[in-house]
Amino acid sequence: MNPFKQVEKQQRPPKLACFIRRLKRDERGAILAEIGLALPLLLGMLTGVVEVGNYLLVNLKLQHTVVSIADLTTRDENITGAVLADIFNAAPQIMAPFDMGADAVVIVSAISQNEDTPASVFWQRSGGGTLDKDSEFGIEGEAPNLPDGLTLRDDETILATEIYYAYRPLIFQFLPEQVIRKSSFFRPRIGALQEIE
Repeated sequence: MNPFKQVEKQQRPPKLACFIRRLKRDERGAILAEIGLALPLLLGMLTGVVEVGNYLLVNLKLQHTVVSIADLTTRDENITGAVLADIFNAAPQIMAPFDMGADAVVIVSAISQNEDTPASVFWQRSGGGTLDKDSEFGIEGEAPNLPDGLTLRDDETILATEIYYAYRPLIFQFLPEQVIRKSSFFRPRIGALQEIE
């Protein structure tokens, strides 16, 4: 045996160490891992934007509807049940694309007083939907629950209009189910509207 030619036995690194080194250098599929981590967050944010946008749109539609119904009701000197029913039929058109049906109701209350009668709800009608809700202003024939600072003079009428809407989230329970209420106060342009014919 030649002493100058010593064959050194090379030590090979273990297979696991080689695999780990190769894995560290390999950049294939890195973007998939990043997408896998970011996608749930992005989907959650998109869902939140859609849900909050829908909630804000419902609130805007409700406010627009309650003001429009109050405005239409106070235009004439007298009002009949048939005219008021027609006005209630306009509510689903104003609320579109949101369906009223069993999810909403509009309530119009005529609150007035005169020399002989203290402030009370002279008449009250509801329509535009079938949601079972009572007016927060009180019931016909009883004293009204008016907001602070809202006062009446003799033979002056305030038409207090309310709309209730049962809101349900579109996708997830990101926002809770709730009944949204909007109200509006108008004085009649002509006359007192203390009676409904």
